[in-house]
Amino acid sequence: MNVVGYLHHADLLLEDEQGIAIIGSGNYVLSVGDKVSLKRILDQNKKLYLVDISFASNNHNGTYEDQCVLKFEGCRDAFNQYLSTSTVH
Repeated sequence: MNVVGYLHHADLLLEDEQGIAIIGSGNYVLSVGDKVSLKRILDQNKKLYLVDISFASNNHNGTYEDQCVLKFEGCRDAFNQYLSTSTVH
């Protein structure tokens, strides 16, 4: 999935043809254009995933392993509903 923006200050908004995801709590500083691939779940209760990251600034040469919390995953309609229920108005 491609990093397409930031959400709620520190969470990252990811998107690909399959849908949208929001991740947080990673160890790397990611920018728009970087890629994140969910590899496997490490802790179901915390929604902690092992991910591979490739950086656009490095022309996506090589990947780096990290752990991130998956806060949302779904289609655009579900994402819009998530935003309306999780954003302070």
